[in-house]
Amino acid sequence: MCAMKNSVFQTGIIDVGAHSVRLEIFEVRPDGSAVVLESLTRATRLGIDVFRTGFVSPETAGGFSAIMCDYAARLKEYGISRVRAFATSAIREARNRELVIDRIRHDSGIEVEILESSKEIELIALAMQEYFRKDSRFTSDGQILAMVIGSGSIFAMLVKDGNLCCSEEIPMGTDRLAELFGEGFVTIEQFSEELRSLDIPQRLAESTGFCFDDPVHFVTMGAAPRMLTGVNAESLFMTPEEILQKMSFFSRSPIEEISKSLNVSADDASAAFGAAVMLECFLKTFNAKSFSCLSISTREAAVELLVRQEIKGEKEPFRGELRSICHALGHKFGFDAVHAQTVARSAAAIMEKLQEDFQFPPRAAMLLETAALLHDIGRFVDTRDHNLHSAYLISATQLPGLSREEHQIVAMTAGAHRGDVERAMLRSGSRTMLPEHRVLVLKLAAILRVADALDCARKGKFRNLVMHRRGVVLELRGSGSDFHSEIRELGMKGEVFSQVFGIKVSIAES
Repeated sequence: MCAMKNSVFQTGIIDVGAHSVRLEIFEVRPDGSAVVLESLTRATRLGIDVFRTGFVSPETAGGFSAIMCDYAARLKEYGISRVRAFATSAIREARNRELVIDRIRHDSGIEVEILESSKEIELIALAMQEYFRKDSRFTSDGQILAMVIGSGSIFAMLVKDGNLCCSEEIPMGTDRLAELFGEGFVTIEQFSEELRSLDIPQRLAESTGFCFDDPVHFVTMGAAPRMLTGVNAESLFMTPEEILQKMSFFSRSPIEEISKSLNVSADDASAAFGAAVMLECFLKTFNAKSFSCLSISTREAAVELLVRQEIKGEKEPFRGELRSICHALGHKFGFDAVHAQTVARSAAAIMEKLQEDFQFPPRAAMLLETAALLHDIGRFVDTRDHNLHSAYLISATQLPGLSREEHQIVAMTAGAHRGDVERAMLRSGSRTMLPEHRVLVLKLAAILRVADALDCARKGKFRNLVMHRRGVVLELRGSGSDFHSEIRELGMKGEVFSQVFGIKVSIAES
């Protein structure tokens, strides 16, 4: 069912976490505002099972199913058919996740989406950016380091000049900390050492591209940080000195004392203890000039995305952030930014020219742009077979906003931008792809090869590309008179385009 821009509608969001399953029923109004009509929370042992054994036990699965059946009944009472249920780290990492999801589908009729890390970051980052735009305390030229502390992992995100430029998942959530060291026993020194053993400080330095001495606005999110800081509105601001003093108290207190102080259960107190250790460690590691805790939940972020897509008409609200991440990643590997942007612009123009006769999936243009921006980063490893190195580097790097399948499509498209296409696709694992995804890679790679050939001399001769379709020939016009290099390169790379689209490409010489 599609929401009308001038209508009020209700939606149910179910968040399957490590310790609880939460249902929130929202009413979304024509102006895009969303009001919570009802909020329900039920405890679960999903995280305890998965983080200790790797599986959801039959008993826990049964309890989870009962909760979902109750929620399905509640949604039916409201008459709500628009439901989004998603599971984060606990179910995401369960080895028997498909069986659990299938049982929930059978028992309750609710389809649970396993929210991949990259999509979870997309949801949170969009909601966070929306908040930053409204708050003048976050200056556009300041660096914002955000840490989302969850049960299974931590998401670190760096925002520079108002744009998300990188994200890093740290597999060290509050539950994992308790599993490693025991509840209430880990010290700041032990956590710091664990981060070093995972090579986290170095990975963060490489990903963020800034020195730890650089001043940052330090932002945290997550249930445990909200519990610790007592935030109950949109945000809470404290000085770094004030929050360090507060975290020092909790990181050195017994679980029983934390439970009494915060008036929470022992499990919640254990999570609060772990978050306090983490926050104290991060605040001592980074040069924080301010501290804030944002009251952003994944459920609210999911509604925010729904509003932006269906009320505000933003088809790809994360595309700008993804573009920014690609540029940061490109600079990390020393890419030629002007060439990458020129190729991306030409590729987009060619796809638009073909759109009328060849149907592309809704997000194909974004995937092509991402592959074009990153197609040459493999030169950082070696210029020979750099396309295959590009595919590997893309595959090994987190790209928020893309599903696992989309990520693979981007990597394979970049890998096939030169050389033997079939070899590149096989090397990138095309045998495991769905047939329709393989066809899409061939189409995107064919376009990318032509766009790359047009800028082979890195002189921007086709920066303002003009095209004319004459039957089965696509004539390309640039600026200048000497296109010898481009004609030669197009001769080698244009054959795939002809095979895929049945159209020959040629350069018009003045």
